[in-house]
Amino acid sequence: MSTGIHQANYLLIDGALHPHAIRYLQQRGEPLEIDPLYLGTSLAPIMEQGPILVHAPVGTSLIDEWQQTPARHEHAIFLTSQAPLQTVARHLRHFIKPPDHLGNTSLLRFADPVVSHFWLSSYGQKHLNTLLGPINDAWVKAPVHQWQASPEEPVTRFTRTAPPEDWNDRFALLGEPQLAAFEQAYQWLFMRQIHAWLTEQHPQRFAAHSAEQVQNWLERVLDTGQAWGLISEYAFVTWADICHTWGLDFMERADSPYQHWLALFPEQKHLPPELRIEALDDYCHTTLNATDATHDG
Repeated sequence: MSTGIHQANYLLIDGALHPHAIRYLQQRGEPLEIDPLYLGTSLAPIMEQGPILVHAPVGTSLIDEWQQTPARHEHAIFLTSQAPLQTVARHLRHFIKPPDHLGNTSLLRFADPVVSHFWLSSYGQKHLNTLLGPINDAWVKAPVHQWQASPEEPVTRFTRTAPPEDWNDRFALLGEPQLAAFEQAYQWLFMRQIHAWLTEQHPQRFAAHSAEQVQNWLERVLDTGQAWGLISEYAFVTWADICHTWGLDFMERADSPYQHWLALFPEQKHLPPELRIEALDDYCHTTLNATDATHDG
């Protein structure tokens, strides 16, 4: 457990990752202060799916229970602050839809520990100080895949090392390092999703692989899928399944079923990437079923 986490007196829960969190908190029978951060914004209709700030006074058991339950660390961030709930909530609302240096604004899911870890890690200490504002410390679960070894310190501590400054809108501006961090977070989450789907469909897929081999295989799947022009998550999962069936090098091998597909259906290679992968997947399953029928016979 990260040093000092027992000092936390706030929880920032991701409502999308912990459904019905507000009802759960209200039913605990403790004097908790609860503020759904989407409340009072245009996102109020979906406030239960957004970040939920909880102040747990001394003597309540909520934070101790969450600290002692590692699975809960995937749903929330632990915070310390001497400021009242309204002050911390007002500060955090600045980051719901922050602007970026390209002139865009987008929803930032900063209560998701994976997103928050990559986001906070993208700042130098001076900017981190202004970002944290009234928050003294934030403890965030380090993003580690299930096929990787657990780190010695599973929770990362982000600390403000200077007095908080008066708010300036430029503090929330997202620069190139932050946009790159969000891309890393997305890739991390997507890689986890592909791994989970493949191991559910093919339980022995990675049984004989080391952590490094699993990581390299999944990275190669994402790289080659992007080179193909894929965009949607469904298309990438389909691509990963084809890579599992035919091998990562299926496009380069002269004897690959992929080459047979190109020869049989030359017109399909001109389809847009998302349609082309559907056509290729249909052919992959057709050949697979034909092979299974031959073996059964």
